[in-house]
Amino acid sequence: MEDERYRLIVEASTDYAIFHVSLDGIIQTWNPGAERIFGFAGEEIVGRHGSILFVPEDDFRGEPEREIKFAAETGRAQDSRWHLRKDGSRFWADGVMVGLRDRAGTLLGLAKIVRDDSGGKQAEELLTYQLNLADAIASNAAEALFLMDSEGRTTFANPAAVQMFGWTPEELIGQPFHGKLHSHRLDGSVYPISECPHVQVLGTGQTLRGQSDFFIHKDGRMLPVTCSTAPFKGDGAIAGAVLVVRDVSEERQAEAASREREEALRQAQKLESIGVLAGGIAHDFNNLLTGIMGNAGLARRAILDDRSERAADLLQDVLKASERAADLTRQLLAYAGKGQFVIEALDMCKMVTEDSALIRTSISKQISLVLDIPSECPPIEGDRTQLQQLVMNLIINGGEAIGDAPGTLTLRIRTEHLTERRHRIRTEGFLIFAGDYVRVDVTDTGSGMDKETRDRIFEPFFTTKFLGRGLGLSAALGIVRGHRGAIGVTSELDKGTTFTVLLPVVGAPRESQRAAAEVQLEDELRGVGTVLVADDDPMVRSLAASILREAGYAVELVEDGLQAVERLQQLGDKVRLVLLDLTMPRLSGAEAARRLREVQPEVPIVAMSGYGDIEVMERFSGARIDDFLPKPFRPDQLTAKVRGVLAPAVG
Repeated sequence: MEDERYRLIVEASTDYAIFHVSLDGIIQTWNPGAERIFGFAGEEIVGRHGSILFVPEDDFRGEPEREIKFAAETGRAQDSRWHLRKDGSRFWADGVMVGLRDRAGTLLGLAKIVRDDSGGKQAEELLTYQLNLADAIASNAAEALFLMDSEGRTTFANPAAVQMFGWTPEELIGQPFHGKLHSHRLDGSVYPISECPHVQVLGTGQTLRGQSDFFIHKDGRMLPVTCSTAPFKGDGAIAGAVLVVRDVSEERQAEAASREREEALRQAQKLESIGVLAGGIAHDFNNLLTGIMGNAGLARRAILDDRSERAADLLQDVLKASERAADLTRQLLAYAGKGQFVIEALDMCKMVTEDSALIRTSISKQISLVLDIPSECPPIEGDRTQLQQLVMNLIINGGEAIGDAPGTLTLRIRTEHLTERRHRIRTEGFLIFAGDYVRVDVTDTGSGMDKETRDRIFEPFFTTKFLGRGLGLSAALGIVRGHRGAIGVTSELDKGTTFTVLLPVVGAPRESQRAAAEVQLEDELRGVGTVLVADDDPMVRSLAASILREAGYAVELVEDGLQAVERLQQLGDKVRLVLLDLTMPRLSGAEAARRLREVQPEVPIVAMSGYGDIEVMERFSGARIDDFLPKPFRPDQLTAKVRGVLAPAVG
């Protein structure tokens, strides 16, 4: 009965291969589980030697015989090994062979039980592979790799970490990561562990990627690094974190060296630009001085020879050359964005339309001029003369780019609303913020420019034509700066060029800051009273005194701001007007003006300077300057300015 039950159990089992083997290794029985696992039918395998189920290398080593012998002697042989299926494929199996004895203890045969463990073996091999791969990566990675446990203690440091920071594994393992490598900031102050972003990962569970930081070398150096910190879990909770650290010291040094090279290049370009500027100014001024000195010398001879008419003609040429020199100085101030402006509300569309005939005559008749201008546009605040010069400079530049060949020059004006996100061209001048602007585009069909030329196009005296061309585009840049606008250029070789000017729209027009026209009075109208002239240049003081005395004024001369204050205290209300230079020793013009107001609050003050009126008004802000006289000036300009300021008092 027991044998029958045993047979039924064996034949019903399909998860285990169960078969009997004789003492000489011949397979005697074969259950359904064995058929399923090994692929042999019972009639195919019974009567054959059991070595057919072993892989060749085990069979060659005598593993089948050794297993039978061990089981026969000890009663049990257990193994885990590769086996063969009928189709020749291998699979991993756990097996046990037991001896079968009768009641008298006589060994009758052997029984073998085999369980297919392919899945477990594959998982084991995969785990082994992954561990080996992880070890290879950690051992050979250029980055430092650390493992922290849930308490923030270092549990692993790869060779790169040891080399990077100088600590041995024994000095790192088991120690708090933050306390060892991150306890202080770059400035030497203590870095609280509660603020450490890498330790915080253990609480937040959020991965930290590419964090720029400083870690501490064993010798005390602070190494610039980037660190990525990622948590990992065990049993459903955060068990620790892995840190990947890259030393960026060489990158930082390379960046610093690159910045130094870029700065050196900028300085070289700046010096080159200054050299071009100085050379251009020297070239133009030397030409003008040649005319001034030569004609002045000839005029002196004519006066000595009593040829007054000839002397007058020569002196007229001296005045013309001097005006040209003053114009060049004004261009330099415009380039610096500190030109002499008469600010008023302007409609650019109407202004350019009114100037269209002049614009037409400034370019070759071979060029077609296209004016794409609305009838009106929102007002801007600006100086009409300067803006006319700006447009003319751009038109003339476009005409020269086309040359004598047929071409088209287009002047287009539009109102444009710029937002923070809107794509904008690269511009020079003031930063462009969101808002409304009048946009002026001047487009030519000329030969265009390469990048090197575009990068230098606004430099003073830079040209692709020949030396000594002046300050055309650089003056245009200065005018735009003075109007708190911006100018940009887009150009490609053989595709023409477009210059774009952006000028901010004002909410409502305001009155002119200063009338453009000078006050013109009759020459025979004589001045009355005393004018206090303060200037540190003796030639300017002498010239002003001569002009004002000829006009009938009494003149008091001082050479610095402090003397001006002291002299006004002495003279009191005898002084009808103060003519005050901007830059003087001991007490600057601006500070002197404030002190003068304390002495005589109502005394008219006219500032004079070789700088533009915008800068003068900025420096004299708070001192209530009545008017401004730019240097150089003609005698009639000085007398007109003084009479114009005093005229209301006379009336």
